[in-house]
Amino acid sequence: MVELATVAEAEGDDLLHLLGHGTARTVEARRWLAEQVGAEEIAMAMRELEGFDEVLRTLLKKLPIETLLPALPVDELLAALPPEQRAAGLTPEQRLAGVPPEQRVAGMPPEQRAAGLTPGQRLLLMPDEALRLLPDDYLRSLPEDVRAQLRARIGRPL
Repeated sequence: MVELATVAEAEGDDLLHLLGHGTARTVEARRWLAEQVGAEEIAMAMRELEGFDEVLRTLLKKLPIETLLPALPVDELLAALPPEQRAAGLTPEQRLAGVPPEQRVAGMPPEQRAAGLTPGQRLLLMPDEALRLLPDDYLRSLPEDVRAQLRARIGRPL
């Protein structure tokens, strides 16, 4: 006489454990049981099948994404897509949504960071200590929107 649970533990034999307790602990044991009694009786998750990720990537390349949305979570679909396909069709604003400003400009030289700004807007990039050193005559020559921001930052009328 043999106690199946004890032998199954000692041998690390999941199929024997399955016979002793009726529960499968590994994918292989669930697959074997599914073959024996039918897939309806075994709640075997597709994600647990060997090669699932590879099959998913292949499907994503061949099928329109709309056909997969009801079957798979969006996170899994996106993870299987290459980066250039994840961002395809998005506007630059949509691509950058949620990315902190410091990450948006990380690695860019200062002249690229300031590209497209007016001289007055570039002036606002300076630290407050440097702005306080600028002569009032120069500051009064700037556009009103820039002067308003300078007044708020350096605390003196212009």
